[in-house]
Amino acid sequence: MAIRGEKLLDNEIERGARTWASPTEIARLLLMRRIIFPMPSEHELYLFRVLGVIIPDLDRVVAAERVDLSTPARPILPLHLRASLLTGAAIVKRAGPEMLRMLRRYMLDDNMTRFSDAAEKLIAQAGKHPCASQRQLI
Repeated sequence: MAIRGEKLLDNEIERGARTWASPTEIARLLLMRRIIFPMPSEHELYLFRVLGVIIPDLDRVVAAERVDLSTPARPILPLHLRASLLTGAAIVKRAGPEMLRMLRRYMLDDNMTRFSDAAEKLIAQAGKHPCASQRQLI
């Protein structure tokens, strides 16, 4: 799946390929902070990202390594975690707008508003895209 995500990003950046949602924008959404229950201590909140909903082992790896994850504004991950982000983007892209709606449930307060606004823009674009009813497998 990471290779599929890499192809999606490459097609968007290098070839200007347009599909129901920008893989780059999906990746940014996946790097937003999310809430987990039970609530971790305040100094651990930065560890949990939306990407961890799709790839649950990511939370364990990040917590064990205390990796300073990127933010949507600066989406650069350590090399060993980039495959996870590419995989997550490919999974969301394949699943379609419904998955963005599902991921919204993992947000809280201001992040929920920001995530919802960005996701709704992608979902609205999906409705306008000619292949909205067909999911691309690349």
